[in-house]
Amino acid sequence: MAKHTIQTSVLLLSLVLVSFSAQAGCQYEQLNGLKGSAIRTKLHELISDHYVLSYSAVRADNANVDIVNNKVVDMYSNCSFGRNDYCGYEEFPKDECGCYNREHALPKSFWGGSQDEPMYTDLHHIIPTDFVANTTRSAWAYGEPASVTWTNGKSKAGTGGTYGSLSSNEVIFEPADDVKGDIARIYFYMLTCYMDKKFNEGGKGYRMFTWNSSMCNLTSKAKDLLLKWHRNDPVSDREKDRNNRVENKQGNRNPFVDEPDLVEYIWGNKTNVTYQCSSAALDEVSATNQSLYTKKMVNGQIVIEIDGVAYNTLGQRIK
Repeated sequence: MAKHTIQTSVLLLSLVLVSFSAQAGCQYEQLNGLKGSAIRTKLHELISDHYVLSYSAVRADNANVDIVNNKVVDMYSNCSFGRNDYCGYEEFPKDECGCYNREHALPKSFWGGSQDEPMYTDLHHIIPTDFVANTTRSAWAYGEPASVTWTNGKSKAGTGGTYGSLSSNEVIFEPADDVKGDIARIYFYMLTCYMDKKFNEGGKGYRMFTWNSSMCNLTSKAKDLLLKWHRNDPVSDREKDRNNRVENKQGNRNPFVDEPDLVEYIWGNKTNVTYQCSSAALDEVSATNQSLYTKKMVNGQIVIEIDGVAYNTLGQRIK
């Protein structure tokens, strides 16, 4: 190959890889060619086989996934807790900011309350929260109340709103705007990792979940709510860091933190679109350099071929 051709190929490969990395990434190449529910099913296969932790292991001071600078990250309140400020329900009553609990973002009553289910100790949805905020949330469904009856300056609880007119003693719980996306992506994860579990089995689970004989899904009102929260509150660096830490503990990831657009392919505005990892940028380069560059799938992996030489997405030549 002539020197100038080699230089052109190297330059083109750099352009391809820059374009490639600018997109969502290719962490889930197994999804290429799939769409809608098939994407969810494949993700379920990828993430459902994880290590099941003990209940003591998911306490914030033991898990260390929600400890930053030796402080507990609380998604429900503005309280400041040290790692040793844990308390259990047996120790109530407690004042606000007195101590933190373990909170199941998806209440265990939704699946019937069994502690033998793997989601009982799944760190992706177990978060530390202020005792008072956790007690107020109880096992109510998430939502946006029309009439607020309680607030701690970050979270709210009240009646009406998302699910329409509710009985006077039925509450919905609204987290702060800056964590609504986190909560939504936790729920999308739970719906995918445990798609074969009935989350409308008990409590107020029926407000948010449906069951169609083999698969759990969202009610229309819950889907609209969680999509809005997901879109309005993008993934933060803290959320990415938590995803990494949870993976280190139980061996699986939340794919909707890794590639947020997957939510749209399963529940949002791309359910009829075939997923192709980073196809937009790569196809644009391909269209303008067709004689030198081609992209193909080989054994589920993207291969970039330039002048007959194959490279992986890291720019490494494939022998």
